Amino acid sequence: MKRVLACAFALCFAAPAWAASAASEVGGGFDLGLGVIDSDFYALADASVFYRTDSLQLGGHLPLRLMLTGDDGVRIRRQDWDEISDVTRLLRYLDWHPSDEVHLRIGEPTGVTLGHGAIVDHFYNATDLDHYKTSVRFSWQDPRFGLEVFSNDIVRWEILAARASFKPMGGTTSWVRDLQVALTLAVDRAAPTGSSGGLDETNQPIVLRSPISLYGVDADIPLWRGAQRQVLLYTDVVGMHHSPAFAEAAGQNTGGWHLGVRVQMPAIAPNTDLTVRLEGVYMGHGYVPGYFDNLYEVERFEAQAAQNTDQRTKVAWAAQNNAPFGLRGQLDLVAEKGLRLTVLAALLGDDGLSTQLWLATPEYAGMTLRGHWGQQHLQSTADMRAIARTAALAELRYRIGAALSVVMQAGTRWEAKDDGYAARREFIGAARLEWKL
Repeated sequence: MKRVLACAFALCFAAPAWAASAASEVGGGFDLGLGVIDSDFYALADASVFYRTDSLQLGGHLPLRLMLTGDDGVRIRRQDWDEISDVTRLLRYLDWHPSDEVHLRIGEPTGVTLGHGAIVDHFYNATDLDHYKTSVRFSWQDPRFGLEVFSNDIVRWEILAARASFKPMGGTTSWVRDLQVALTLAVDRAAPTGSSGGLDETNQPIVLRSPISLYGVDADIPLWRGAQRQVLLYTDVVGMHHSPAFAEAAGQNTGGWHLGVRVQMPAIAPNTDLTVRLEGVYMGHGYVPGYFDNLYEVERFEAQAAQNTDQRTKVAWAAQNNAPFGLRGQLDLVAEKGLRLTVLAALLGDDGLSTQLWLATPEYAGMTLRGHWGQQHLQSTADMRAIARTAALAELRYRIGAALSVVMQAGTRWEAKDDGYAARREFIGAARLEWKL
């Protein structure tokens, strides 16, 4: 699992902002600063390099956290380098885009969504403080056919998902060119059925595991298209197959139906795009909409992280949802010069209200802001104050000169404990020196 949380975390930790497009560039940087996880202080040192061409971006780094508190003296944080998957953090990202049709990315997942998000919805490997995973995503798209493949970990995968799409009228100039049908298959090969308590030798919860498979058919049906506006009706029918180990809690087979509308239009300001969608969901007993989402890494073990004494897995939590209907909505705003805003909200049965917000601003007076704020399973206003229901990360960067900037980060992390996951606060302040050949 990863040390940085679910969120725009993609926005904050994707390819460096200063790596501008060029035929070929080589450069790097060095971060030096201080951080604190709750009351545990550490020094941060991170050396990075990158190489990029028009079709390839390749970045590597060596992030080190030197713990300054505790009985063991100054030392490299052991949990950052005690698993084989931790070594993959040396590869910060590999982004290969040889044509408009083909795209391969290896690194931290940048909010992966397949289709309408009925199965994979804004997934990040960014939840666990002590377990780093490097994902891989491949996509191919021509005017009529498309294929996407995704896995959460190139070393020891738990999630494998694929989506194939077909546009019968692709390549035409008619408004019906956006008519599309698709098939999605996904598997969680080691879904937890329950916790046996305690941690294993890699500091992960000891749980009983069994596979879950999901399969869905979806369609985009164009209702209207103008010069700059578009209205699409879409639907997803999803099946969820539990292994016999889940049968007592949720039944062996279940599923759900999603029906929504997506409207794309220009916003009030010039050179901006606004997309709004609203979706209704019918949930069979034990069905989980957007099963692979941005808090999946914690919620698969503990669906309600605020209640560490009630360690129900995600499937067990869904099995107790007695209200079969739900609503999901999303707003996306993209403006020129790099302003991006995404807002999501979901009210699924009696699971409570879940909200997410991502923001990335263009540079203004040397400053940029990127971050995420999300809260899960809100049953009352009092829940809004619970850190265990909050996924947050914010990065403020102030550029002093062409090669020097100051970075401040604040956010929440999750760490595995004997009695479940515990939410922890992390703050970082660092100076960043950048160079290019």
